[in-house]
Amino acid sequence: MTVPAEKQSCDRCGSCCKQGGPALHRPDFSLIQEGRLDRYHLVTIRKGEPAFLPFADQPAPVPSEFLKLQGRQGSWCCLFYDEQARACSIYENRPMACGLFDCTAPEPILVITGKDLLTRFDCIDPDDPLLPLVRRHDREFPCPDMEMVTAGLNSPADRLSLLADLTPLVNGDLAFRRQLTAQGTLSVAAEMFYFGRPLFQLLLPLGVGIRETPSGVQLL
Repeated sequence: MTVPAEKQSCDRCGSCCKQGGPALHRPDFSLIQEGRLDRYHLVTIRKGEPAFLPFADQPAPVPSEFLKLQGRQGSWCCLFYDEQARACSIYENRPMACGLFDCTAPEPILVITGKDLLTRFDCIDPDDPLLPLVRRHDREFPCPDMEMVTAGLNSPADRLSLLADLTPLVNGDLAFRRQLTAQGTLSVAAEMFYFGRPLFQLLLPLGVGIRETPSGVQLL
């Protein structure tokens, strides 16, 4: 996100909120502990997934896991941004990064970017029955190397073989989630917090389509 040279102070344009909800840092844990922020309004961004960093023009693979506020209806726009009012609906309980963000003075937010990040493992009780499943999911369905995926999709010689390699990973991830949901072990609201975004969603912005077939999802 570039800042116009003539801009001297925040004019509540909403660009920062539309670009994505903020990453949470350890001081934000109190918001969850005290019930001021519901963890089911959060999404886990796993290591290697693409996400917007402050002042970036494009999403890029992240070096480590963190929690962030969910987007709205499949977009990057923060769940709590009221576009009509051009205001935050949880302003009094906003995460630390929101309080520090100022597009005309980037230093404070850049100082904390990527540091002291809050993860789902900080928020999951040790006796939570889903915890072993979270760890198993991470082992069996990790985020693929998105830079390699992007390069492969841009190569006519590699595209089809890459999609063939990704297909079982995508289908395994979906089957894992669907089984837990069908068993009543996992609610739809909890899915993004515990397991992050489904792998097929990471591929959609790269131009990969999906088709449901009797044998599973087909990548296009």
